[in-house]
Amino acid sequence: MIYDRCYLELIRRWRIRTSLLSVIFYLLCTWNCFAQGISISPSRIFFKGFPGETVQEVITLTNNSSISFNFITALKDWHRDSIGRKVYDAPGDVEHSNSRWIRLSESTINLNPNETKRIVVSMTVPKDAGARGLTNSMLFFTQMKEQTKLSKEKKQLGVNVLLEVGVQIYHVPPGLTPGELDFVAFEDQGIIKLETDSVRRVALKVKNTGEINKDAHVRFELTNVQTGAEIPVKTTAIAMLPHAQQWIYVDLPISLKGKHLGVAILDAGDNYDLRVAEKEIDY
Repeated sequence: MIYDRCYLELIRRWRIRTSLLSVIFYLLCTWNCFAQGISISPSRIFFKGFPGETVQEVITLTNNSSISFNFITALKDWHRDSIGRKVYDAPGDVEHSNSRWIRLSESTINLNPNETKRIVVSMTVPKDAGARGLTNSMLFFTQMKEQTKLSKEKKQLGVNVLLEVGVQIYHVPPGLTPGELDFVAFEDQGIIKLETDSVRRVALKVKNTGEINKDAHVRFELTNVQTGAEIPVKTTAIAMLPHAQQWIYVDLPISLKGKHLGVAILDAGDNYDLRVAEKEIDY
């Protein structure tokens, strides 16, 4: 059964802890390579220029380490597959691309120790941009390999650790319909064999009915109908492009026995109603 239960918001929202999850999701999506001493922000840029207009945003790179870093930049197109993984394409190859609209103030960046640089990203919006709807691309910063003599230890390991981080770039023309995120399927897929283990898998399918990209969290609650025992399940963060559909897999222990009630809660933030889907599963 898939239905709206907006009255659950006051009861359940404290359990979902929206504000905390939003912070966690932001931290996961912000490119901060603290172990290497490099931070790059923001992780996403939203241009809102009108057709024919050139607009600019700034990306800040900071080197907090004691060594220098050299980066080259590259643009690619991307989309998500049926389970939300990013798939990359050559720039300009897909209809929703904006990679050819973008220019950078620098294409190679040298960051000395404790140095901060600001890269200006300019987008010239084509006159027909409004008809294309939301467009996107990915700007990559790739560390260049140092041409220095390797030590004996590094030669033996044969490993070169290089950084590559991406910043998502969107153009959001005015007048796009927000739409909603909603559940469109709730399936018990039984026992699934993984590489090293087996799990009981529940699959949830979510659709973005709008013309803008959306972030959300999917919480899954599983309760034994006979005993009332709750099985803890990790919350999943998702990000969806316009009109996309995505499967979310919830993997559960194969030791589960008896009748259970599965409740999936889709929370896209304060601007959207909660969506709830329920299913009884007999293990």
